[in-house]
Amino acid sequence: MPKNYKEISKFHKLLLYRAMRPDRVPSALTNFVGEMMDERYVEQPPFNIFETFGESDKRVPIFFVLFPGVDPTPEVERVAAKYNISTANKKFTNISMGQGQEKPAKDALFHAAEKGHWIMLQNLHLMQSWLKGLNGLEGFLETVFSNCHPNFRVFLSSEPPPLPDMDIIPESILQSSIKVSNEAPQYLKANLRRAYANFDQNFIDKCDKKINEFKACLFTLCYFHSLVLGRKKFGSQGWSRVYNFNDGDLTICADVLYNYLSKYDVVPW
Repeated sequence: MPKNYKEISKFHKLLLYRAMRPDRVPSALTNFVGEMMDERYVEQPPFNIFETFGESDKRVPIFFVLFPGVDPTPEVERVAAKYNISTANKKFTNISMGQGQEKPAKDALFHAAEKGHWIMLQNLHLMQSWLKGLNGLEGFLETVFSNCHPNFRVFLSSEPPPLPDMDIIPESILQSSIKVSNEAPQYLKANLRRAYANFDQNFIDKCDKKINEFKACLFTLCYFHSLVLGRKKFGSQGWSRVYNFNDGDLTICADVLYNYLSKYDVVPW
């Protein structure tokens, strides 16, 4: 390196990285933007489903773009619970699309529009032939939006197309929807922040008998979950089978932890 390397500007250091170590450019750019502008421009903030839901209405669906390790279902169920809507009281219908689900999805969509219920259609990329035209989801949504209950809500999800020039979802559905691209963080610290964002202060404080033990175990659980998500970038090495760990697994484990500590008087460690 030149003798005056420490004296040159940070931008000129980027040029050196570009010429000598192109593999380090993404990391160097991240550090540069964080130092020159602010950390908020390089760190993805935790996704807030309540803010997104506030922008929707009966004719504006919420469309989730699916990424590995991200499952929007728990987020939607969390909003639904606030309005006393769930699968238990039959006001929320969640259908994972696949072969043979065309008619059940159509019937559930029209029923939800009439009664003011919520419906979630997942994995639309598996049903490309059913999406377009008047006899597909595109036409069904236009029909129900013309005359639907004020409390009616639609949630859709699909994986992004593998190639930029591929067209999976009809353009009219995308234009009328709120698009949510909640990609999994790439670093341990960001993963840990996102894991903690699944729990509000009320959940953390509800284990009043063993609050310190619960907080310690919850931190360990979030840390382990973040490590597992970070390992996924290396594929299935070290695992006996491929499994998409998501936020739903984390919240279920946290509920098990709470039930366990609440049930036993002595913590076994």
